Amino acid sequence: MRKTYQRRFLRAPFKEPIIYADGENVSQAKTLNISGGGLLLSEIPAFPSRDEVPLLISLPQIPIFRNFTLLKMQTFSKELFPKQVIRLKARVVRREELSLNLENLFTSRFGLEFVMVDPHDQKKIDDYVTSFASNLVYLQALIDAVNYDEQTRTKVRVLSSILGYRDFEKLAQLRSKVYEDYRGLQWL
Repeated sequence: MRKTYQRRFLRAPFKEPIIYADGENVSQAKTLNISGGGLLLSEIPAFPSRDEVPLLISLPQIPIFRNFTLLKMQTFSKELFPKQVIRLKARVVRREELSLNLENLFTSRFGLEFVMVDPHDQKKIDDYVTSFASNLVYLQALIDAVNYDEQTRTKVRVLSSILGYRDFEKLAQLRSKVYEDYRGLQWL
């Protein structure tokens, strides 16, 4: 099915848990991606239907790796990225049922739109998306040039691991996943 709408914001993969409040209850949810306008939650049975739900996001500060040497890339890990805690409010704009099999029978994906974001926090989100997008484009270029030399192959593995892909994955599978996320960055 072809999408007939244009996204308002560039989005990037974001697979970190977030915390949200539903009245007195505080819960955690998995995420799939984030943009300047919202995020996509996955694998949760329900999400509060109120207009404004408080969220807490721990957003890593990711450097742009394009100009890093292989050695410098190898010294990085996701755990070393400084985290910025962002508090904001969001509302549900889309719900997608995942009942294709018994494992997903009672889970859904929820598209959330940010409704109250401090301008400084908005910049942090935009910076994350821009940095991740730049690194994903660089990883895609490295994958395309993987047959040139051993250093390029090693950079592919190191950068893919830093960006959250499984480093033991076969190159064809990694290429497919990176390409899918690369396509997801686009406006359409």
